[in-house]
Order: sequence, then C-alpha cells, then structure tokens
Amino acid sequence: MPKFNHPYLDLARMEMLKRVRLKTRGAAEGTFAGPHKSNYRGTAVEFADYRNYVEGDDVRLVDWKVYARSDRFYVRLYEAERNLLAYLVLDTSGSMEFAGAVQKTQPKLEYACRLAAALAYLVVSEGDEVGLSLADARVHEHMPTRASWSHLGALVETLGRTKAGGRTDLGGCLMEVYRRVVRRGVLVVLSDFLDPSPQVWKSIDLFRRSQFDVILFHVVHPEEIELPDVAMARFHETEGGSGSFITEPEVVRTQYRERFARLLAEVEAASKTRGCDWYLARTDTDPYLFLKHCFLAREVR
Repeated sequence: MPKFNHPYLDLARMEMLKRVRLKTRGAAEGTFAGPHKSNYRGTAVEFADYRNYVEGDDVRLVDWKVYARSDRFYVRLYEAERNLLAYLVLDTSGSMEFAGAVQKTQPKLEYACRLAAALAYLVVSEGDEVGLSLADARVHEHMPTRASWSHLGALVETLGRTKAGGRTDLGGCLMEVYRRVVRRGVLVVLSDFLDPSPQVWKSIDLFRRSQFDVILFHVVHPEEIELPDVAMARFHETEGGSGSFITEPEVVRTQYRERFARLLAEVEAASKTRGCDWYLARTDTDPYLFLKHCFLAREVR
C-alpha cells in the first residue's frame, strides 16, 4: 500500500475508519470479483436458483440430490459477487468557498474535499472502484471509476487543485454524470444544496430508478445555520453575482433562521422520500469522526 502525503488525506486520522466500509444496500454491478452482491449469476457462495444442465457446463455444479429425485440434470446458480462502483460528485460552485466571518473554519469546499478523499481511500482499500466529477454550472472534471492506488493519488491531487467559483447547476451536472456512468453503484453527492431545484431531484430520481444507492452530504458552515453576533454585516451573492447589501444581522436573524431551517428540512425530506441517505456535514466538526458516525448510522439502518 503506497503512502500518501496530502493535506486532504490524513492516514493517521483514517485509522478511526479502519473497521468501516462503504457498502451498497442494493446490488452492486462491477467488472471484477469483489465482496458485493450482484445481479449477475456466477459461482460465488450464495445459492440463487437452478437451470437445466447443458453440454459444456461444469459437472461440479450439477445438483445430484435433485437428479436423484427427478432423474433430470440441474445446475445450481449462485449470486455472483462484484466490486462496488462509487461515483463522487463534488459541488465546486462559488458558495462552497464560504469559511465564516467570525467563526472561521476551513471552507466548505475544503471540508467536502476531505470527505471525498477519505471515502475514495476507503473504496480503493477494499479493491473497489471510485470516480470523481467536479460540478458547478457544468461538469468540468470527470474521472472514470478505477480501483488502483495510482488512480486514488490522481484523484486526491485533483481535489487539491479544486477551486470554488461560479454558479451552480447541480441538477444538470448530475444528469450529465448519469449519462456517463455505465454500471450502477453508489452515488455520493457533496454539496451545500443552496439551490435544490426540481432538476436536482429529477436527476436523483434517475439514479434511484436505475437502482443506485444514493448518499447526500449536505455541507454547511455553522454561521449559515445561525448568523454571527455582530453589529453590522455585509451579505454577498456568492455564486457568480456581484450583488451585496449591508444590514444588522439582528434585523433579519429570525426570518433567516427560519428560512435556512426550512431549506435543510426540505432537502432532508426529499432525500428520505427517495430512499437516499442524507447527512448534515458541518465544517466545524472533525471530518473523520463525522464519517465514522455516518457509517455507524448507515449500518443501523
């Protein structure tokens, strides 16, 4: 196993995740033998069905007990096991640059990159495949799924070069990613979901109808949940616009708090309605401990 020296992937901290795995709750579909159940029929360990024996079949698969009862040859079929495919979609729009005005943390994009790097490491360490798509108004970087350590290194380096900027069209980007994937697996979306348009949910519906397992990491800064306690603040348009205004946070605090809470509730409800896992990822929390709690909650479900 190679050593990685990148600020977005702390292998010492990854030790707290050594007992967790990213598993699909549905049927995985990959290209190599692996630990995840597939809809393909093969010769793995879990019995699935019978079919009639045809010339050329391995006689070791003939069920002789069935032959003794029926005087006919049947071959046992098993659920093949395939490697998991994980598709990471990272929102790199301008709003992901926010790092706080008073309570400074790492920017939302940097926090999301750390989550993505840790998830990619977990996937590759299991011999599974991971890909990455960077999205703002369009998909401007798409790395197909691979399972090698060199691919993981390139993926982490790509995350390290990522900058936040521009507007977002997450729904359109997810649609483009859907057109590019060739086999189902786990879709992981890391975004602040500040514009959860109907197109976002239409795209996620496509993945779900294709039996993808979908996990949404809703990345927020604590000051987005509760405005900071300052006398005066300037509010900026963060996704490609230049508009701004100055006001006292106390003037808009109650209305803002209610609207942002409603946004979180709507995204969470839309996710759960579709059978997606939704996790609120605050940038003031440890990313590795946060992932551990997410995996534990996912195992319980």
